[in-house]
Amino acid sequence: MANYQLTVEERTETGKSYARKLRAEGKIPAVIYGSGKASTIIEVGVRDVEKALAAHGSLIDLNVAGTKRTVLVKDMYRDPVRGTLRHLDFHEIDLTKKLEIVVPIRVVGEDSRANDGGVVQTLLWEVAVLCLPTDIPESIQVDVSNVELDQTLTVADLDLPSGVEVLLDGDEAVLKVAIPAAVDLGAEDEEAEEGEEGEAPAAEATESEEE
Repeated sequence: MANYQLTVEERTETGKSYARKLRAEGKIPAVIYGSGKASTIIEVGVRDVEKALAAHGSLIDLNVAGTKRTVLVKDMYRDPVRGTLRHLDFHEIDLTKKLEIVVPIRVVGEDSRANDGGVVQTLLWEVAVLCLPTDIPESIQVDVSNVELDQTLTVADLDLPSGVEVLLDGDEAVLKVAIPAAVDLGAEDEEAEEGEEGEAPAAEATESEEE
């Protein structure tokens, strides 16, 4: 999948007053660092960067003064009340070196499972992997269509894309198809019968008092 393309501008000023000025113009301050280079301070349009964050995939190609710099979003800061973006940290990466990154786990095939009443319980929602930046998967899919009742899938059972290594013990549980709890209707019937039988003497005592 192609990286998201985002054009940004270098900035020469810093400080709270300049940051307020940028936000009034629909922009926010940001920083690019990493890959053995000096940090670069930039400014970016809020709408543009929100689209980049919403796009599938982890890598973004920043166009800075005609130069392409491939980055990951390392940190983002939002207004605690409004939720609006206030600042971003981009980490520039070397495309030839493997990196550690957290990838979500996506469960598929639930509609294809046998109609046995089993409940799919996800125990691990994301997993840390090691791979080249160009091999980062959007997610790691776990197909449960053939998973049986009371069966647990572990990290060792994951079908990993080529070039991707999971940084977790193979015995770590990913999900389980649980057996639904049985409802003992017989016990409920017995309690109901006992309640009905217990009401009869009370009725008789009332009639005796009235006489």
